[in-house]
Amino acid sequence: MNSPHFRARAAVIGAWLIAGTWLALLSCSSDPTSTLGSDSDLLGSEPGTVYQDTIGVFGDTTYAFNTPIATDTDLEVGDDSLYAHTMILQPGFADLKTGDVTRTVQSAALHFTTVNVNGNYPVRFYGLGYTYTEGNAVSGLDTLTAADAILDPVAASIERHLETATPLYPIPALLAQDWIRDSTTREAIAVVYTDNVNKRVTTIPSQDATADGQPYLQVNYTDGIQRAYDIRDDATAYHANFTTANLIVSDGFPRRVFMRAQLDSLARNSAVHTATMRLHIVPGSLRGTATSLILYIPDSTDPAKAEFKTGQRITEKAIVSTDTVLEFPMTNAIFLVLQKTLKNNGFAIRFADENTELRQVELYGTEAADSLRPQVFVTSSTPAVFH
Repeated sequence: MNSPHFRARAAVIGAWLIAGTWLALLSCSSDPTSTLGSDSDLLGSEPGTVYQDTIGVFGDTTYAFNTPIATDTDLEVGDDSLYAHTMILQPGFADLKTGDVTRTVQSAALHFTTVNVNGNYPVRFYGLGYTYTEGNAVSGLDTLTAADAILDPVAASIERHLETATPLYPIPALLAQDWIRDSTTREAIAVVYTDNVNKRVTTIPSQDATADGQPYLQVNYTDGIQRAYDIRDDATAYHANFTTANLIVSDGFPRRVFMRAQLDSLARNSAVHTATMRLHIVPGSLRGTATSLILYIPDSTDPAKAEFKTGQRITEKAIVSTDTVLEFPMTNAIFLVLQKTLKNNGFAIRFADENTELRQVELYGTEAADSLRPQVFVTSSTPAVFH
């Protein structure tokens, strides 16, 4: 929906004051008349007209990217009402020894350090059907069914419970044997919290933990050999539990805001003196500690392309919980877009240092009341006229 915009076309008072000053100086001058004329005659110019524009925003939307946080020393599993926290584990088999592929697996279990688990913690293990490498997106978490669940062969159930005193969680021996013998069957495992009533989150040391306690796959073979295969890649994936008509910038569950501004209302040869984008913050929506946002012009307007995530950085702005508006200075950017030096690809907003912590902020979009809609304020002038 296009936001209305208006142009206050009042000629600059300063321009008249300057002209008046020149006339006063000429009338009071005691210099002899010269056939060359005065300095102002030599300049032979009239200053341009200054305009103050309020430019509407359109095409505003939120794009989500399922790239989890993979660099933390702790993995998370649970639910905090805003987000479901899911632990992603990718067993690695770089430590396979000679002969392991021909051995028969008697039993297998995932090993976690569960000292931070409080009480009985209900979860399910799911096979995701694809391998996970840190930095990649994680898909399908919202469509998992009981058919995707990995059976607990001891309890003969897909329902499990993490417990402080229990570090080993069995998986079927044949599943582990398939992973060992056939690399094409290897898949990532999602550990999903299943309690829909109690909102809580627990942590498990990740493979990036500095002390002992990193997760691994423990395998016992029928010939008495036991192996420990490290978890190659892991992460915490976050899935939003709510929807909103507002724009959201978030991390952990990365979301970026994209919008365009009605720059066609500005003349291409305008001299841009100041330009600011203003967005209104939804009260109480800020979450996180490192809450700095970056405004940039993406290299592509297609969110499915990697180029959408890159582009010309314009400015960075830190916000705190008491802020009601978010303002980005963008004077040079507007000028360079008008000059076609920068692409007119719209503008995107993301968190600085994305994929590092769970955080978010909601911003009012063009569907909000007029007083809350995003706007761009521009002060510009037409070129001077030379005689």
